[in-house]
Amino acid sequence: MTFKKLFISLAVASFAVASAQATDIKHFKGEKPESLAEAFAILEKYNPQLESFISSEPTPQQMAEIHQMTYSLENALKFIDDHLDETQENLEKVHIASETMEKETVQEKGKEYLQGTKELVGK
Repeated sequence: MTFKKLFISLAVASFAVASAQATDIKHFKGEKPESLAEAFAILEKYNPQLESFISSEPTPQQMAEIHQMTYSLENALKFIDDHLDETQENLEKVHIASETMEKETVQEKGKEYLQGTKELVGK
């Protein structure tokens, strides 16, 4: 085999390996919050890192770290979104019950709504 053919073969093989590695994306579970405080702590932990990485052109290592941290960030946002949905549903029940004079529902769901908003604002 001539040097030129050997070089071309090695170049093609290197490209094939690099392409395979580029599509071999690892998936992570990420940190899963069990409370709003934990969800906000995840945001506070990773948002500054993400901001730092994207303030200039991220290196391949930083891109890998960004990929990994997004799993935790997504989990945190999902937890917060679910909490907001539940809190909003409780408020809607208070709204409807107040129209129909259902005092027990207003009191019960009102307490749940207030607890949900207290957790949101950290009080």
